[in-house]
Amino acid sequence: MNIAIVGAGLLGRLIALSLHRQGDQITLFDKDDKSARQSAAYAAAGLLTPLGEAMSCEPNIVEMGFESLRLWPKLLANLQETPFFQQTGAIMLSHEQDKGDYLRFTRYLNNHYPQHQVHALNRQQLKQLEPEIARSFHHGLYLPQEGQIDNRRLLVALRLQIENTDINWLSECCVDGIESLPDSTSESTRKATGAGGQLRYQFINEQNQTGKTHRQSFDLIIDCRGNGANPKNAHQNAAPLKDLRAVRGELFQLFAPEVNISRPVRLMHPRYQLYIAPKSKGVYVVGATEIESGDNSPMTVRSAMELLSAAYSVHPGFAEANIRQHISQCRPAFSDNQPKIMVKQQLVQVNGLYRHGFLIAPVVVEQINQLVARFKKSGASFTNISCDQQQFNYSSWLPITYKNTYKNAYKNAAEPHPLKKNTTHEN
Repeated sequence: MNIAIVGAGLLGRLIALSLHRQGDQITLFDKDDKSARQSAAYAAAGLLTPLGEAMSCEPNIVEMGFESLRLWPKLLANLQETPFFQQTGAIMLSHEQDKGDYLRFTRYLNNHYPQHQVHALNRQQLKQLEPEIARSFHHGLYLPQEGQIDNRRLLVALRLQIENTDINWLSECCVDGIESLPDSTSESTRKATGAGGQLRYQFINEQNQTGKTHRQSFDLIIDCRGNGANPKNAHQNAAPLKDLRAVRGELFQLFAPEVNISRPVRLMHPRYQLYIAPKSKGVYVVGATEIESGDNSPMTVRSAMELLSAAYSVHPGFAEANIRQHISQCRPAFSDNQPKIMVKQQLVQVNGLYRHGFLIAPVVVEQINQLVARFKKSGASFTNISCDQQQFNYSSWLPITYKNTYKNAYKNAAEPHPLKKNTTHEN
């Protein structure tokens, strides 16, 4: 089957390789170059911490996170270059003035996720796990199932893997038109056109040249553009998602050879949870900010001061760290902060992973794999696919919205998720 994937961030790369392994002919489109520096995945920490996110997300995200922790090793085993992957747990900390939030978080996990391991640590136990942190903290919460992945090395590994296949990767290419044939189109017309959908695109270096618009037809189009599908960024003829918004995140990459922390650390904070993610050779990613804004301008002074002072409060060795990079980027989110898979004719749109891209990506990929497999069996049309969500392994967590209900999902994504819980943070 001839499939177009629009967007070559984390999800686009994973889906392209997965479908290629199943024998599909893949063309990958992206307006960025192959470094993916403009993607949300580049400006991330790669945390795989479902319990760490539990109080700020819905239960389905937590469950997808744990399932994805199980799936990540299988995905990485298919890569020739394996990026750093760790599952040795994470630690939650708080200063004495924030101990109330820490205790509330502990109660919340014990009450809502008793099936998962949570260990309260005294200072001596904390010292056994992270000796240098125990200098400044008397207590901590150990979440042994949590993990992390090196997000940038993963993007590089996926790029190298794709380049070693016959996937046609059109980078620095702007898609300004997405069209699909109506489901009522006759079989003879489908055969005559040879496809169910068409993309119109231009290479960025050709955009000022007349007559340089390209068109290409496909059996199926999968849209993974993230913020590229935001109406502010997408052409009106390129299937913009009206309910999609941007949420700004900011982080530092620090080189701190005097700091020795071996696993992700989260610090309770009056405004957010700071995270410190140790990577290789003395490199740490420090972040936390979550701002309702589509502004991609450089980091603000306030954010910089809060992030760096909080990191210093965890370990004084960060005072002598070198700032290698400070970066801000916007994450795609719907108004209910839920990821969505939406199907309209021969177009599948996957979006809204918010701040949980690495946390839930393997589950999203599995849902797309199953959806494409059923599309093939139905004769390259979603008309003949039952809307029974029981056909898909993960639909209780990530439902797939089909054609007739697509407009409702498209316009009213703020409606409660089937598994939506009371989001108050009390017991």
